[in-house]
Amino acid sequence: MAQRVDGIALARAHLERARRALEVEDETAAVLWCNLCAEVAVTLIASAQGIDSRKDHFRRAILARRLFEQGALPEDFADLMIRLNNERNHAAHEGLPPDLRGRSWDQVLASLERLLQAAAEAESVS
Repeated sequence: MAQRVDGIALARAHLERARRALEVEDETAAVLWCNLCAEVAVTLIASAQGIDSRKDHFRRAILARRLFEQGALPEDFADLMIRLNNERNHAAHEGLPPDLRGRSWDQVLASLERLLQAAAEAESVS
């Protein structure tokens, strides 16, 4: 039976995969890994709060907003999560380059770092 991977380690690994993808200018892979990083992090924070995160992209984004409103997140990551998921779909299914709507990749990565920090803090408290 396979052992379960530590959630924070998994989210960090996804973020590192996104960084490596950007180094080789593979924005399709980058948006996929950024999306997964955000989803794992929000799931971890929700779990620490005793909240079921459900296995749905948009519900996780709504949950991110709710966690922000409850003070469990330092900022509202819902819009970023929706953008990443939509662009993941467009890139993977239609071959379109991700449109980050005014965000740079550096801004996206910095936001995800803040989200991972919040997830690590939530796990250490729970």
